[in-house]
Amino acid sequence: MGNFKRMMETSFLIERIDYLQTARELIRQYGLKSKIKMGRGKDFGEYVPETDTVTIRPSYPNVKEFLMTVLHEIGHALDAKRLGVRKYIKKYTQAGTMAAYDGLDPHDDNKWEEKAERFAKKELSKWM
Repeated sequence: MGNFKRMMETSFLIERIDYLQTARELIRQYGLKSKIKMGRGKDFGEYVPETDTVTIRPSYPNVKEFLMTVLHEIGHALDAKRLGVRKYIKKYTQAGTMAAYDGLDPHDDNKWEEKAERFAKKELSKWM
C-alpha cells in the first residue's frame, strides 16, 4: 500500500484527481474485484451487491469526502464478499426492516451502514 499512499499524497497537490482511477486502485488494494462507475444524484456513493458495483459521483467537496465514500462502499463490498452476496443482502434488508419497525430510517439507522462508516473512518488514515 506504500506506493499508493505516496500517489495519494502527491494527488493533493493536483487540482483535480481522477476519481474513477483512484477508486479502482483503492478497491484493488483491498483485494476486491468490484466494478466502479460514475453516477449522478444526491448520494455520495452506492454499493450494489447483486452486480458487485460501486457507484461514485463525478465530484466531491474535498478529497476526504471522496475517500470516505469509497472506503465506506469498500466496507460493504468486503462484507458481501465475506458473507456471500445472498446472505449479505438478506442481513442488510433485515437490519433495515428492524430499523423501520423501531421508527428509524431503514438506511441511515441500518447497522450495516454504521459498520461501513466505522470501517471508512478507521481506514482513512492509511490514505491521507
